[in-house]
Amino acid sequence: MVSEEYAKEHFAIQKNKIPKTRFVDKLNAVKVVMLDYPDPERAKKVLVNFSEGSWFENFYEQATEEQKNDAVHDLLSGAMLGQGLEALQFTFLVSGLDLQDSHAIVRNRIGVSFLQQSQAVQPFTDSDILVPRAFTKHDDLLQRYKRWCYLGKQLYQDMLETEDISITDARLAMPKTVPVWINVSCNLMTLLQIYSKRADSQEEYVALNIVVEKMKELVVEKFPYMKGYFVSSCDKKTCLHCKPSYKCNCIFKRDNKHLVEKENWTLHSKTKYELMLNCKEYETEYYNGATKVTQEVFEKKEEIKK
Repeated sequence: MVSEEYAKEHFAIQKNKIPKTRFVDKLNAVKVVMLDYPDPERAKKVLVNFSEGSWFENFYEQATEEQKNDAVHDLLSGAMLGQGLEALQFTFLVSGLDLQDSHAIVRNRIGVSFLQQSQAVQPFTDSDILVPRAFTKHDDLLQRYKRWCYLGKQLYQDMLETEDISITDARLAMPKTVPVWINVSCNLMTLLQIYSKRADSQEEYVALNIVVEKMKELVVEKFPYMKGYFVSSCDKKTCLHCKPSYKCNCIFKRDNKHLVEKENWTLHSKTKYELMLNCKEYETEYYNGATKVTQEVFEKKEEIKK
């Protein structure tokens, strides 16, 4: 734990503060680190014994390598009861999400725990701002967006400086595209379910598509045999958006994986790819207040006023 002196110096509300903002590409901002995972050899032993535990006391010790692989496949493929998948725990640090993304990922509630960065314990006046790539298609709107973000940050700072408005109220003036991090810890069964749901190509937030793909890559790096068991609900045809009717949460025009016999009404006449991905990356920009500056000027250290 950091000292109280450190907290006062770095987490206190500063007076006469001009917001600093680094505007960053929303998708490039997404990062995933695997903080903890089971030992690969011991994990395989657990999977094998859970797979065969109804018949053998310790099947792993007597099984051939081929039998071990078959036992793991039976468990991961859903060919038998999957309790063994609940025995393996994985923990990730996910960062670069906006509040919309983080609020979506916590909808998975069984076999998982979360701890998200708080916006109520320190000022966010100098926080980054995420820029959706689609905004680059209309420069006039992009400039208005950046201006709106600056005004929200300045309003937030002005409220804090009154010493009469709490940070929990003032933060409501901030753009919800301030990036946050979240710790996610779950068992393997839940992780496969999260991947299945959040890898959806039709409606899922693009940032969460990226998150689960990064999670998969990190797990497969340690457990190569698990690769084939990370399958999206779209590919399994169990995705809600594969069904007909506008009530199936389809706001985008249906992509090729989600076509139905009779096309139904959707909020947008273009696919998610056309609207959100078929555009250029946003190049990072730096602002001190409402003034655009170089990276060097932006990163110049300020003297903290006590």
